[in-house]
Amino acid sequence: MDLSIIIPVYNAGALINRCLDSIFSQQGKYEIEVICIDDGSTDNSVELIKSRKEDNIIILQQENAGPAKARNKGMNVARGRYMAYLDADDYWLPGFIEETIAFLDSNTECIAVTVGQKHITTSGTHILPAIINNNDVTPQVLDDFYSFWLQHNHICTGSIVIKTEIAKATGGQREDLRICEDLEFWTLIATYGKLGFIPKMFFVSDGSKVAETIGWVEKHIKRWNAAVPVECWEERLLRRLPKQLPDAYIQKRGEIAQNLAYTILLSKRYDLARTQILKYGKDFPSGKMKKILTLSAKSSLTWFVVSRVLMYREYHRK
Repeated sequence: MDLSIIIPVYNAGALINRCLDSIFSQQGKYEIEVICIDDGSTDNSVELIKSRKEDNIIILQQENAGPAKARNKGMNVARGRYMAYLDADDYWLPGFIEETIAFLDSNTECIAVTVGQKHITTSGTHILPAIINNNDVTPQVLDDFYSFWLQHNHICTGSIVIKTEIAKATGGQREDLRICEDLEFWTLIATYGKLGFIPKMFFVSDGSKVAETIGWVEKHIKRWNAAVPVECWEERLLRRLPKQLPDAYIQKRGEIAQNLAYTILLSKRYDLARTQILKYGKDFPSGKMKKILTLSAKSSLTWFVVSRVLMYREYHRK
């Protein structure tokens, strides 16, 4: 078995066939299995998967517990030499499986490889990383993963293929995290060996139709409420990272700290959000949001006003 593909499924009836079609239309000589984990769906997702004609789809079920638990459930039964995650509202473009497997087979020192991505959101379309449009960039083994990640933001859930034995050795994604659990996992994976990068756009993230169907707040509220302080987020990482943390890791953690602080704010835990901003704000990425958060957090009165305005804006997003 060459590749195990793990798909958490939660009320994905509108898009699950697009996701599966993008897998089974791939060309190449390899053997795959597709492991779909139903995370307590209440729509017709499971019925649609069962109606597929392919015989290499495995369906597992669990009560709603989030994508990390679902991915770990799939990982634990995966039989492929390599494994990949794909969310039910996303899809791959032709060539993803063939080229990622070929890269890892040729570069045996690598424990994982990532590809270029297109993200379609309610605010527009974004291509990551921008260097995939540079014809001089070729597939490469990354000597400094954290610096490359910081500069190019080149990795996400559907864009990576990992050696299964390595993924299992990590223990999988943290099930107590419902937001940024993927970022914690990529950071952890990189402590086990080198990663590679293929500068071709093979992955598309397009959950905009789901957001339009169920609404922005309803789609995200569980994740907002489950956001944790960055100290909790990095507990497992600090056991494997060097005591002298790499500068690129500290800067990347700053990006994640800003994301977590803002998400905590949206769960209306205003005091905790402010504490995180005051502690990690100096490492936030430069930009308008850093200025808004760090300046407003200095004064309790200003923070009271600005935090409520930001929360209102997100809760009334169209």
